[in-house]
Amino acid sequence: MSQDARVLSVQALRDFKGSMIKFVEEARGALSGVDMELRRMRDFLERDQLGYWQMQIKKRSEAVMNARSELAKRQIAAKGNSSISDTEQKENLRIAMQKLRVAEEKLALVKKLIPVLHHEIAEYKSCASPLGDHLSGGFERSLGTLEKMVRSLEDYLALQAPTTARDAPLGSSARSAEGVSAAGPRPPRPRPPEPPRPSPPPPSRPRPPPTAEADSVPVPVPNPSERTPGSIDRPGPTAAAAGRRPPP
Repeated sequence: MSQDARVLSVQALRDFKGSMIKFVEEARGALSGVDMELRRMRDFLERDQLGYWQMQIKKRSEAVMNARSELAKRQIAAKGNSSISDTEQKENLRIAMQKLRVAEEKLALVKKLIPVLHHEIAEYKSCASPLGDHLSGGFERSLGTLEKMVRSLEDYLALQAPTTARDAPLGSSARSAEGVSAAGPRPPRPRPPEPPRPSPPPPSRPRPPPTAEADSVPVPVPNPSERTPGSIDRPGPTAAAAGRRPPP
């Protein structure tokens, strides 16, 4: 897998860092708001509703007992007198018993909802805890890594490639001269190594001089006694005519 990244703008990375910081602030606020709402709902069921309906059951039970006592007294008084009616006392007893039944239903419903709420809170915390842990610790490391990346890219962009005399634009010679005078003389460039010279050929052996025996050719010498009249003396053959080879 390639580890290269195509970065077109360093400012985009900084904008992304700002968006991440804004997201973290909003996420932390949302998590805190949900936690407060869960605590409020738990307190509402376990403390307010549970205690309220338990108190209502106690009061309504007393109201039922009072209604029954009133009805009993009315019935005793109506035994000897037919004009006395106990209808009102019966209606009061019916209403008191109905209210008591409603309070008992509400209390049972609250007791049923409390474990359901605890289960839902546990499910939510199991899902939200990784996000909360990352926002509290891991996110700081992510921001540090992103900041290091941005600084590395800025340092890389600040580097300038060296330019040669051929690639230097017009007017750069004066600036380069000013830079050299300000920075001091440049160190001399190392000379390239010279190519090896060919070795001279071995000296040739001198040829031996010709010997007298090999170069000498017998030349006949005329006898003056054997001359005939009218003969003319001619010089003898020279070394070149006799076939003597000149020395090399």
